[in-house]
Amino acid sequence: MSANTGFSNVDASGRSDDLVDYLALLAQRLAAVREDGYAQMRLAPGAAVLDVGCGAGEVCVELAARVGPAGRVAGVDLSQAMVEAARRAAAQAGRDIDVREASATALPFADASFDAVRAERVFQHLSDPEAALLEMIRVTRPGGRIVVFDPDHGQASLALDEPRHRATFEAARRALLRMIVNPHSGVRLGAMFKRAGLIEVAQQVRLLEVEFPDFARAFFLHEQLANAVAAGELTAEASGEFLAALEARHRAGEFYANAIGYTVAGTRPA
Repeated sequence: MSANTGFSNVDASGRSDDLVDYLALLAQRLAAVREDGYAQMRLAPGAAVLDVGCGAGEVCVELAARVGPAGRVAGVDLSQAMVEAARRAAAQAGRDIDVREASATALPFADASFDAVRAERVFQHLSDPEAALLEMIRVTRPGGRIVVFDPDHGQASLALDEPRHRATFEAARRALLRMIVNPHSGVRLGAMFKRAGLIEVAQQVRLLEVEFPDFARAFFLHEQLANAVAAGELTAEASGEFLAALEARHRAGEFYANAIGYTVAGTRPA
C-alpha cells in the first residue's frame, strides 16, 4: 500500500468494503476513547454537532441519540463509499442525519453552524491538518467545542524477545510511517490547537491495548512486511519468521501490543 491508498484515499484503494468493515471493528475497540471525546464535547439535547471524516456513520448515529430529536447531526467524508455506508447506517437507525461528501479542508457549512465538531483518526491522513482544524473552528459557534482524536504510529509497542524480530518489526513500522501521510499526528494536536487560538485546551493520552488479530489489521501488518521486503529492508524469510513468532505467541496467550492515542479538546473563543 502506498501513501495514497487505504484510508488516505478509500475510493482509490480498491478495498473500500474491507475498510468499511474494519471501521465497524474499530468502533467496538474505541468505545472508551469515544466516550472520553463525547464528554469533552459537552453535548446537550438540541445541540448541533458535526463529525468530520464520519466514515461508516456509527458515530453520527451515536451523536444523534445524544442530542435527541431537537438536535442536528451532520457528517462529512471524502470517500463516496463511506458516505454511502454512513447514509445506510443512519437509515437503519431511523435517524435524520445530514451526510455529505466533502473535504475536511473545505467544509460545506456556514460559519458558526455547530455547537461541537469532532474528528477521529482523520488528521493522520491529511497533508494540511492545520487547514482542517481552522475549518472546524470556522463552522463552530463561539463558545463551542472542537475535539480531535488521533494516534501516533511511531509509538506502537510490541512484546518481542529476539533482536531479529525487533528489527523486523521496526522495518514494518518504517513502512507504515511511509504509508501514513501524517503518522505522528496525535502528539502534535495539543500545540496545533493552541496555535489556532483555541482556549480551554485539554489533552488526554490513552494506552490502547491491541489483540493479535486486531493488531495485524490495524497495523496493516502483512502489507507493511511486503513493502519492507520490496524496499530491500527485509528478507521474505525474516518476514515469514516474524509472523510465525507472533502467531505462536498468540496461541500461547503471550501476545501483547499497544498503541498511544491522543484526544485533544478546545473551545472557540467568544
